[in-house]
Amino acid sequence: MSSNQPSATRVDAAEEPIRASPSGLYTQYLAWRETGGTGLFVARQWLGTGQRVFRHTHAVEEVLVFLSGEGTATLGDEEVTVGPGITLVVPAGVVHGFRNDAVETLLVLVIFPGDVFARTDFVEPTPDQRHRQPTKIAGPTTTR
Repeated sequence: MSSNQPSATRVDAAEEPIRASPSGLYTQYLAWRETGGTGLFVARQWLGTGQRVFRHTHAVEEVLVFLSGEGTATLGDEEVTVGPGITLVVPAGVVHGFRNDAVETLLVLVIFPGDVFARTDFVEPTPDQRHRQPTKIAGPTTTR
């Protein structure tokens, strides 16, 4: 292996903190600036029954990969069902959001270009403010 070649990074999710997403939901960063990522941000996010990601936009494309649970996503004016096996590719500037419609936790991977969680601009009122960046919080105790 060439000394100029970047080394790979192994990330143990058990060692990564849980943060509050801009919508205030449990979110765990897996690949990003602090874990050696330079061009891609990947996090997992949990939504309990009735929780939602408020309608918002980003200046960059976002990919959402739904791993478990059932919910509904809003993409512009359209509503679509989401759950295991569903991936949404959301172009920059498209208003979107999603909610958990079931009892089971809705688990989703959130992916952005770049090495941080993309700035989130809400288009509907949120409990506290319209522009937020994630913060560290205590995480879920039963789902990892």
